[in-house]
Amino acid sequence: MTDCLFCQIASKEIPAQIVFENDRLVAFRDLQPQAPTHILVIPKRHISTLLDVSETDAQLLGQLQCAAVKVARSEGLINGFRTVMNC
Repeated sequence: MTDCLFCQIASKEIPAQIVFENDRLVAFRDLQPQAPTHILVIPKRHISTLLDVSETDAQLLGQLQCAAVKVARSEGLINGFRTVMNC
């Protein structure tokens, strides 16, 4: 999707400070952080809204959570962190 900000970041059309990436996900620092550590973890495949996911996306959703843990550990957040899913 060409007008989606997140798709443009995932495809590197828009630069971002990437902290983790694999073939299905990308994690990057928020430009306007609301916390001392504010990192977004997104799928590279366009998903308009959480309401659009189905059971076929269960593995991808699990990978997003696992990536959040990996990023948190790499950022030294060993005492816990908060995750939020927006829709």
